[in-house]
Amino acid sequence: RMPLVEVIRGEQTSPEALAWALDFVQALGKTPIVVNDARGFYTSRVFGTYITEGMAMLAEGIAPALIENAGKRSGMPMPPLSLADEVGLALMHQVGVQTEQDLGRAAPKNPSQPILTTMVRVHDRAGRRGDKGFYDYAEGGKRLWPGLRELFPAGEAQPDADELVERFLFT
Repeated sequence: RMPLVEVIRGEQTSPEALAWALDFVQALGKTPIVVNDARGFYTSRVFGTYITEGMAMLAEGIAPALIENAGKRSGMPMPPLSLADEVGLALMHQVGVQTEQDLGRAAPKNPSQPILTTMVRVHDRAGRRGDKGFYDYAEGGKRLWPGLRELFPAGEAQPDADELVERFLFT
């Protein structure tokens, strides 16, 4: 569904294998980029940063609808909380847990991890695949989960949408 394909170059990837993979991806009508084999590929880092910023805003008391609208206005293909549901809250939570296990004290602090823990472990909201995440999915439609208001109450003063757009673009 995405036009970009990451071609992962391992330590033993030959130039011939890399060239074949790039040609194949282009033959599929996609745009290839070459990335090294390491934790967090390019699109994961870009989308992960975007999603994490959306969750940080939620934790700060910014209204979910405002977060989503600012995300759309920033030029991203989906709003951040909706994208998180599509990726899977349970998957993102597990990646965070595994990163902490693998890296220990060197693991970067991720402001989305407490939110993911609450959503997944406490409220059993694993994302789109389970029909409930930041959104409720019923009969082919979706709407922001009303429980977000209780878990993450919106502050009285809300920032301007342009300020949020800038946060998404420059975080």
